[in-house]
Formats: sequence, C-alpha cells, structure tokens
Amino acid sequence: MIYQFTQPLNLEQNLVNVLAGSVEVFTFLFILAISALAARFRMPTVIFGIMLSLFGVIMAQYIGGLYLIIILITGFLTFNAIANLFR
Repeated sequence: MIYQFTQPLNLEQNLVNVLAGSVEVFTFLFILAISALAARFRMPTVIFGIMLSLFGVIMAQYIGGLYLIIILITGFLTFNAIANLFR
C-alpha cells in the first residue's frame, strides 16, 4: 500500500482535493450543502443572499465568472425548493 503524507492544516488539500477532486466540484457541492442547511433551518432569504454573494466573491479567484453565476443561481433554486419542503 502506498501512503501519502498530508499536512493536517492544509485545508485546500484536505477539503478540495480529497473530498471533491477539483475546485469546481467542491464549490458546487458546498453551495448545495449550504443551501440545504439554510433552508432547513429557515434562514431569511436576504441573509442567505448576502452569505451566498460573499461566498461567490471568495470563490471568484478560483473559478470562472459564468460558472460562478450558474452555481449561485443553482444555490438559490435549491434554497427555495428545500424551503418549500419544510414549510
């Protein structure tokens, strides 16, 4: 068996590469997870929009603009769909 040493505080390696494989997949999965949690705990839409836009600003240095817009729209759609399920 081949072992690879991973540094314990290297969050980019641990979160992005190990869990998702690439930055784009990690961003998409993270947006869906945050949208589901925010909808489940009935976060107001304005607060969720601010949080999602701040996440978009942070992730803009890693991924392209068009893909980021598609991910943000998907996040809002997921938030609204799950929020309607828990009403």
